[in-house]
Amino acid sequence: MYSQEVLDHPPFQLHIEPDQPIELTDMLKALAAIGHQFEAYAVAEGLAPAKDAKLLISSVKPGSIDIGLLPDFATLGSLMAPAMVYSKPVLGFVGAVKGLLDKFKKKGGEGLTVKDCSDAINIVKPIAQSGGTQTFNTYNGTVYQAFFTITAPEAREVMDNALEARAILEAGNSEVAQRVALVWHGMDTGEARTDGKRSPDKAIIEDIDKKERPVFFQDDFSHLKKAMIDDQENPYKKVYFVDVAISRVAGKVVSYRVIGYHGAEDLE
Repeated sequence: MYSQEVLDHPPFQLHIEPDQPIELTDMLKALAAIGHQFEAYAVAEGLAPAKDAKLLISSVKPGSIDIGLLPDFATLGSLMAPAMVYSKPVLGFVGAVKGLLDKFKKKGGEGLTVKDCSDAINIVKPIAQSGGTQTFNTYNGTVYQAFFTITAPEAREVMDNALEARAILEAGNSEVAQRVALVWHGMDTGEARTDGKRSPDKAIIEDIDKKERPVFFQDDFSHLKKAMIDDQENPYKKVYFVDVAISRVAGKVVSYRVIGYHGAEDLE
């Protein structure tokens, strides 16, 4: 059984101060991603086998959102030091979460996996979507102390970079061109095509091919087409900077798939 002290003061706390209500599924995915990162950290540090390395929610407090996160009983002993002062592994885990998110505060990052990208996206999405801040606190035996805080602009930067990195990883051995200028040649009003052999949407990327080619969208970026169509400005008078996976047959470009987006400018 857990002591009342541990239940009242779990070693980790996620403190969220959103500007707007958070969608339930976004919050659940964020907690699941933190749980996955804890499992990976505990196994890597030899604190517990994967089947035991799990985080539990010990409490949720009103006002701003305070979620106490408690390791399962089998792992708790590896994390605790005497007198309820939590040991180096506690700080190590929260430091690992911070290190993961820091990798996406800039482009690139070595040794990343698709799962790392997904976890980073899900951890920051509540604040990226709803605004505000989220803070990872650790309990030091007397009070909670902030380990690091993510603001909404930082969360959106992490999310955008992680989406791009995941799309590139998922593209695998496909030929990828980054930050190229795309100009629309033709678009229909239907939803973006994410699979299939044909797409009614065609664009020119002169850096790759002078001829218009069909355009598909990675699932994470399928919303871009609707945003372009709904934009008050004419999408045909814009140049869009994108990352694309290039499909070729016998060396000839046959289509593009948008896997990243970096903004638009007026077409001169």
